[in-house]
Amino acid sequence: MVSQTESIKSVDTKNRIFHAAAKLFANYGFERVSIRQICQAVGVQKPTLYYYFKDKETLILEMLHFAHKLVVEYRNRYIEPHEDFLDKMWGLLQGRKHFVENNPHFFRFYAMIHLFSTPEKVKQEMLRQMLPLLDDFKNLLLLGKQQGYIAAEEDTEIIMQTILGILNQLSIRKFVFQDEQAFSEENLQRVFNFWKKHLFLNRDK
Repeated sequence: MVSQTESIKSVDTKNRIFHAAAKLFANYGFERVSIRQICQAVGVQKPTLYYYFKDKETLILEMLHFAHKLVVEYRNRYIEPHEDFLDKMWGLLQGRKHFVENNPHFFRFYAMIHLFSTPEKVKQEMLRQMLPLLDDFKNLLLLGKQQGYIAAEEDTEIIMQTILGILNQLSIRKFVFQDEQAFSEENLQRVFNFWKKHLFLNRDK
């Protein structure tokens, strides 16, 4: 029987492997990173890594599951508790900020994995995870229509692409241009004000 201490140690080892691999994959791509490099980054021997993951494909699949779990956790923490659409949208900005700050390597991995040359099984798993998240976003914008923040005739698909484009641009500023102000509270407020002025309706008018 596995003791609680051993179980915690096992989870910690897997998490360290995940984060080290995420950093390497984000920096160099899936094909260029070897199991040996991951082991060196974590400080474990190959048998330890193979104890948890039978090969690199299995590792990246489990990393996808872990990253998706993080995305859902941040959504549930920052968006779901709110009833009002605008509060949810502010929560979306805050959730992205804290996800990026607390899990920088995993965020880069999750954001860039679609650019990697990966096995077909990995590509299919990415689609399986991403499509429901996009559906959730569409439903969030439909809530905006129901609450009167988005005009009934507006194209929610275009609004979604606009919002995601802005969020992705903030991430590019953060990771490519090393702009530490990208996710500052002041800048997030500017983005939120832009959304309210140009994408959403003022219900008080």
